[in-house]
Formats: sequence, structure tokens, C-alpha cells
Amino acid sequence: MIYQQPRPKIPECSWQRPLGLGWDNPYTVRYPSNLDDGPWHGMPLGGFGAGCIGRSPRGDFNLWHLDGGEHIFKSLPPCQFSVFEQPEHSLAQAYALCTQPPEDAQLGSWQWYPTQGKGEENSSEVSGHYYALYPRSWFTYKNVFQTELTCEQFSPIWAGCYQESSYPVAVFEWTAHNPTDTPITLSIMLTWQNMVGWFTNAIKNPEVRVRDDGSPVYEYQPRWGDST
Repeated sequence: MIYQQPRPKIPECSWQRPLGLGWDNPYTVRYPSNLDDGPWHGMPLGGFGAGCIGRSPRGDFNLWHLDGGEHIFKSLPPCQFSVFEQPEHSLAQAYALCTQPPEDAQLGSWQWYPTQGKGEENSSEVSGHYYALYPRSWFTYKNVFQTELTCEQFSPIWAGCYQESSYPVAVFEWTAHNPTDTPITLSIMLTWQNMVGWFTNAIKNPEVRVRDDGSPVYEYQPRWGDST
């Protein structure tokens, strides 16, 4: 008997969006704010009070809020999930699971996940969806690989367990389903940039100001890209 791993049940009330689908007229705030980074802000991952990171509906990691008041919203392409798939007696394919390639030439040899896949009779179909219902979010991938993939991501938030809920932990649980009768070789890889020291404020004693809406703000100059 072959054990079948149950696929995640995504709540119907979850907010959802096709992978990589943009907005014509997204809402914008008056000031740049660590409370609203715009439409590509995914659900945060991180314990209460422990800082957070975030992965957008495009699949990139772009939210870096690891210290109180010090906030960066910027995509870092090397921080990425990638998938390799090879069905038996068929060609292999591999993609980095982000629909937005880097704007510069870095990682030029990588293949980036398409926003459109092939459905029945080679019709054009969306290649997956992003879902969010705090404290969980999901990515589904279909119509590109033969394998149907789901990534459920969350931080352990438990009612009444405040210590455990404050741990700086993020869980990424992958489920793979083979809907065919052919064996498939599948690999999932996570790559990560060395970011030690990148979030240290280079300004030692920044002046704190108060906006007209009452929110505090101070100059934050991270040592982005500097691991020395």
C-alpha cells in the first residue's frame, strides 16, 4: 500500500490572487510606511515581536522587518525556492519560483516561473495562485510542471502560548501530487543570500521626528549588500 499525503485544504475565505498578476490602479498611501508597502506585500512570517520577513504573490522574498522600526521592502532574487522536475522518459525542466526576473543581469542563467501555463488542449491557463489567511498563506503551482505543488507557509501562532508564538520561526511545508501514472523525479531547493550585517543602521544616532499623523519616523540607512 502506498501512503498518500493529504493535500492542504485552503480555506475558501482566503484572499487569493493568480501568481504574478499585477494591478492597474493599486492603492497608495500618503507617506512611505512600514505599515503599507504597496500591492506586492505578502503575508508576514515571524513570531509576535520577533520581526518578520515576507514573500509576495510573485514568489519573491521582499519584506525585511527584523528589528523594530527598521524596515526594508526590497526583493532579493538569490533568496528563492526552485523546483527541478523530470518525468520518466521525458525532458527535465527547472524554474526559480518567482514570476519576476531581476531587473539587472544577475542570475541570468536562471529560468523564472511563468505566469501562464498550458491547460487542456494547450489552452493558456494561470500557472498557480497565492492565498492568504493570517497566520497562514499558500502558493499553488499548476499547468507548468506535471506535478501539482502546494507550499503552505506560516509561523507558529498559538492562542495563550505567548512565548512559543514569539519565536522567530517560519515554516514552509511542501506537498507534491503526481496526477499521472508515470514516475516523476522532483527536487525542491531553497537558496539564500548571506545577509549578515545588512540590516545594521549605519546612522548611529538618528533624529526621531513625528509626522502630522502622529507616527514617528527616523532616518534608516541599512548596510544593504555589506557583509564585512
